[in-house]
Amino acid sequence: MKEVIATPYINLEINKEPGVHVVLDETKKAGVYFIKLTVKSVKKRILPKMALKWSVPLLDIQLYKSLQTSKGDVSASFVHCFMNKNGSNRYTIACSDIRHPILCAPNWKEMCLDVEMTLFSESTWSLHSYETELRVDTRMVETEELFKDLAKWYERKEINLASAFEHATAIDEKGNVSLDIRW
Repeated sequence: MKEVIATPYINLEINKEPGVHVVLDETKKAGVYFIKLTVKSVKKRILPKMALKWSVPLLDIQLYKSLQTSKGDVSASFVHCFMNKNGSNRYTIACSDIRHPILCAPNWKEMCLDVEMTLFSESTWSLHSYETELRVDTRMVETEELFKDLAKWYERKEINLASAFEHATAIDEKGNVSLDIRW
């Protein structure tokens, strides 16, 4: 049976199964949303497919950076950074679980960005519990401050991103910010 759990910011669609308890908790601190998903099962099992979905307006977004690859208008990554023409943050999404990418696609008809993260669609892991957290940053801060805050957040999550990729940030003479990622 499909069930939808909603917070003010995000919807979770789940193929509900008996014995599976799901909690979606959202908090906001100084312009940053933290959305925590906790799934617990009475017994160890392959957890049911779940999809976190939401949309945000495409306002003042001219630049885009991610920590993975893009295919056409759809990008799959565990970090997406959307910036204005000055290189300031407009909307950044990061996930503590780097094994489940977040998909972002512009919806030009509705002038919004459609975001989706699917969990356990092809899972063969039997689990008693699962937990992940999304960090959605809506602050208008410079890219350097944004990346420092993201790095601190990932450090608290005990995920060593530095071992997964090399990166360099540069600002050209016109003030354009670039993030060069090498896997």
